[in-house]
Amino acid sequence: MKGPIPIDELPSFIARVNPGNQPGSNPWLKFIIVGGVILLGLGISGTVIKRAQQNRLKIKENENR
Repeated sequence: MKGPIPIDELPSFIARVNPGNQPGSNPWLKFIIVGGVILLGLGISGTVIKRAQQNRLKIKENENR
């Protein structure tokens, strides 16, 4: 008589616990996305600060007249 097989030796259980890499999955993808978001935020904040400084200079020029 054949004895029962432990669950960790069953192929279906092993496939669910240790899934293989999905095709097209890149381990660097999350770093690329986070870096892109950070660069986008820096660019937007730099633009906002630059425009605020330009507006402040225009106001000061108009006060001197």
